[in-house]
Amino acid sequence: MLKHILVAIDFSPAWPQVRAQFSRLSAFGCERLTLTYVISAGYTQAPELSHKEHYEGRLAETADELAASTGLAVDWTVRTGPVASELVAAADACGADTILAGTQGHSVIREFLFGSTALNLARLADRPLLLAPVDGKSTGSAELICRPLLATDGSAAAAGAEAAFLEILPCCDRGVVVSVGRWDKAEDKAEERAAIEAHIAALAARAGGNAFDVELIGHGKPSEVITRVTAQQQADLVIVGRRGRNPLTGLLLGSTAEAVCRNSRQLVLLVPAATRPG
Repeated sequence: MLKHILVAIDFSPAWPQVRAQFSRLSAFGCERLTLTYVISAGYTQAPELSHKEHYEGRLAETADELAASTGLAVDWTVRTGPVASELVAAADACGADTILAGTQGHSVIREFLFGSTALNLARLADRPLLLAPVDGKSTGSAELICRPLLATDGSAAAAGAEAAFLEILPCCDRGVVVSVGRWDKAEDKAEERAAIEAHIAALAARAGGNAFDVELIGHGKPSEVITRVTAQQQADLVIVGRRGRNPLTGLLLGSTAEAVCRNSRQLVLLVPAATRPG
């Protein structure tokens, strides 16, 4: 799932924060990075077309440094065109499992609404999208825990996220699965709780000997509960699913995945309901 990651790079002040995540990605099973810079032809950045060699040089230098410092295989490419669609095309061309892009942390939803690269990637990508929160200031990286958290409601839309969690879990000491319902508020929800318990038991069976903790929360706003449990469990990767390609209404549990992206200070992996093989 995370073995080959295409990294969207823009050489902004936030880049060191994205760069600081690579040791964590390696711990989660990453083996190869493809650094990709997109020259946005047709927009205000169009004059950059004449500086393609400059960006090629910077990417080559960055790739060499990353390969030496991380032990990962690192290559790079420069493309021209609409940023999101070119990133998706680049991932297709190099066979990357996942696309990594930085987001502005708590303002990610505002970016989504204004049609940012993150929005377009969420709409266009046919593979998982890994969002790294950045603010362009801090360059520090939180302690490496290597603890993935899966948020699931047991629906078909969560199937891709569940598969990603099970694939990543063997790289870690222990994971976390959280599901939020309304069981504490309504007696007639007992059957619903029993169903999710059975579903998570089936996940545990599929995980074999790879253990995970379970948090079944019977009340609360799902996004807030997920964010709280992430902090309590010291998870450093949050995995959620998304439905189809509608970034505003098609994410797991309605707007929950969007709110998790907005609130999370950890990596968030958005996984389509049906993921590409490989």
